[in-house]
Amino acid sequence: MIPVTPRGFKDILPEEARWRESITIGVQKVLSSWGYAPIETPTLEVLEVLEQGGQLTKTPFRLFDADGTLLVLRPDVTLPIARKVASRLENITKPLRFRYVQSVFREEESLRAQSREFTQIGVESIGLSGAAADAEVILLLVEALKACGLKEFTVAFCTVGVLRDLLDACLREGSVDDSWRSTVLAACHENNLVAVKRLANDARVEARYATALRGLLEVRGGRGAIEACRQLVEPLGCVDGLDVLAQTYDIIDQLGASDHVTVDFSVMSAFDYYTGLVFEAYAPGLGVPLGSGGRYDRMLESYGASAPAAGFAFGLERVMHALLEQEVDVDAIAGSSGIDEVILDKADPIAAFRRAAELRCQGKPAVLATAREEC
Repeated sequence: MIPVTPRGFKDILPEEARWRESITIGVQKVLSSWGYAPIETPTLEVLEVLEQGGQLTKTPFRLFDADGTLLVLRPDVTLPIARKVASRLENITKPLRFRYVQSVFREEESLRAQSREFTQIGVESIGLSGAAADAEVILLLVEALKACGLKEFTVAFCTVGVLRDLLDACLREGSVDDSWRSTVLAACHENNLVAVKRLANDARVEARYATALRGLLEVRGGRGAIEACRQLVEPLGCVDGLDVLAQTYDIIDQLGASDHVTVDFSVMSAFDYYTGLVFEAYAPGLGVPLGSGGRYDRMLESYGASAPAAGFAFGLERVMHALLEQEVDVDAIAGSSGIDEVILDKADPIAAFRRAAELRCQGKPAVLATAREEC
């Protein structure tokens, strides 16, 4: 049998592994400096438990254990952390701030091939709500992407409240049903704006709501985009989350990070557990988001606990593709340096070990090497 890896999985050789390590080290320093503590969750989770928390993305790896319990390789890290907080940390004083670097397993088309294992870097902030808490996770994502070495990127954000208000109003005032609403949300999740506009033109949708729905998904820009949205939906009473969104933008702007953010009401996560803020990060040259996040205030209720929460995750592999597009020097990301060679003299090996130790004490990597004439 040819020694190959399973479809969608790959070996990571030293050069790429060093690059990944450099990115991770730089990001972890930033996340730690913001007070986020490391956390890890199991690779295998009970499928039924994860499904309590929200809709799962594609999960190709399911198996039964010896007890007959259906397990799944984690497709997401937010749900397992919510499960852990509700079951083991419910009585711990809030807020809780966690950071992680973990693999997730999904059936997904990647940038160059079909991959099924991805490394996610992310954070979860539990116990905080409001504009300042929302601004924190966006600002932290901006700082984390800078720490990766990225120079050009944009975080697009909005609130899901307005769209959900509009869809609920369409149900109340028109003759559409839950199936229509679900189809619209699915089209939004896929960023299929053509399909959304077609659904808005359904004869069963009252004209004023159809106009607002079509217009909403085209609203984007800076602070003015929020006011443009307000003018569009306020007459319909569909303004859920707009005030907090405006306050969030103002905080980001006053802290000098508005160059890396934009308001975009077409942003909609594929996960249905978000309740307010949602955002995605993009880099030039990539046809997929670097990462995404948002607010999920009701997720813990699915596990018998209650606390507001927000977070984000981005893909390490996607960041690496973006760095290649931007021609970033990998060694510059975490100050990587070359390795000094110390010649090992067979007559006096102790001297070589001592010299190598001195170099390492100075923060310089060192390796023992045999004299070429002795090879």
